[in-house]
Amino acid sequence: MGSELIVVPAIFLTIFGIVYYYLTTRNKERLALIEAGAEAKLFKSTAGNNWYFVIVLGLLAIGISLGAAFGMIIEHTLRLEHNSEQGYVIGIFLFAGLSLLASFFLIRKIKKQDAE
Repeated sequence: MGSELIVVPAIFLTIFGIVYYYLTTRNKERLALIEAGAEAKLFKSTAGNNWYFVIVLGLLAIGISLGAAFGMIIEHTLRLEHNSEQGYVIGIFLFAGLSLLASFFLIRKIKKQDAE
């Protein structure tokens, strides 16, 4: 009972620490580049490519949900034990992998169309 109370804050503190370290390091790097005389265009993000990440995350979320549904179907069809999670694990990993492959080919197709 006590370990559950420690795990959740530990996860949030770890995520906060990683984000804080990333932001402070990025700030120090930018200050060092400014002191060295770097141009401001180095700091501009390439906002045009950020939507590729959204496509990957969206298809991955769809794949995971389809995998969970597939696992439920396997569990009920094969009449596995009620506490058996093999169907869910297999379905989630199978459909997550398929969705990542689909996102790869979709992004590759989009990049080819943009190049033309």
